[in-house]
Amino acid sequence: MARQVTRQFCRLGEVHSLVYGRRASGENGRKLTAGNRVGSKSRLMDYLGLMIVNQAMSVSKQIILLTVAGLLILPSFTVTAGEWQSMDEVTATVERFVQENTADVAGEVAISVTRPDTRLRLGRCDKLETWLPNGNRLWGRASVGVRCHNPAWSFYVPVMVKVVGSALVATRTIGSGQIIDMPDVQLQQRDLTQYPGGLFTRPEQVIGKTAVSVIRATSLLRPEMVRSPLAIRQGQPVILVAQGAGFKVSSEGQAMGNAAIGQVVPVKTRSGQTIKGIAKGEGVVEVYF
Repeated sequence: MARQVTRQFCRLGEVHSLVYGRRASGENGRKLTAGNRVGSKSRLMDYLGLMIVNQAMSVSKQIILLTVAGLLILPSFTVTAGEWQSMDEVTATVERFVQENTADVAGEVAISVTRPDTRLRLGRCDKLETWLPNGNRLWGRASVGVRCHNPAWSFYVPVMVKVVGSALVATRTIGSGQIIDMPDVQLQQRDLTQYPGGLFTRPEQVIGKTAVSVIRATSLLRPEMVRSPLAIRQGQPVILVAQGAGFKVSSEGQAMGNAAIGQVVPVKTRSGQTIKGIAKGEGVVEVYF
């Protein structure tokens, strides 16, 4: 760099003598006139402009070379590994959250947490928080939210929760309208999370109920496949029980529709009035006032 500066000063001295004295190269030793000086000044400006451009290009080249060589000293923004949030810690926190919230689930629970991408750069958090987003259930595929307040960030971690447990399976074909009995079903181990609508897991849940349609052998029994037996049938005579605060009376009536226990059914009284009540048992309908 010192040599370059020296050369530049020599060139400037040459230019000075070109304008205000004799040329270094000389033109037969002839001194410059005022007119010649004007032209020389013009050439001087061109020359100086060229020098500035060349010098700028030279400096740029030096910066590029120093950068490539790794010698250019720039401010360092390097963050040490300890200042980033550990994704292993996030995974362990999510897994612990799922375990705590599935502890009461009947069956064998298997949890799989998708480890966040290690390239995700988040500030180190002293206290991780987890939550279950709206619309999510720890059953099959789900997402668990993870957040930090200082520094502020949040994201979601996919999880898979499998529950293997007992489920009722038809041992033989059950006809439509047939009342299900004990020999018609048995328990088998299945992944319960594959059936979001739910399955029956105990025989007493279906014994005595009626098949809505044909149920094939080996089929899993689901809630929509059965219904409670009819306690009230359309046209049959019923006992109509009316009760309220401090009184209870009963009379006869005629059912105007079918109903299982707990369902609402219209009943026609002896006076011809139609009222609605709840089927409480075989041939019994209650009305509350």
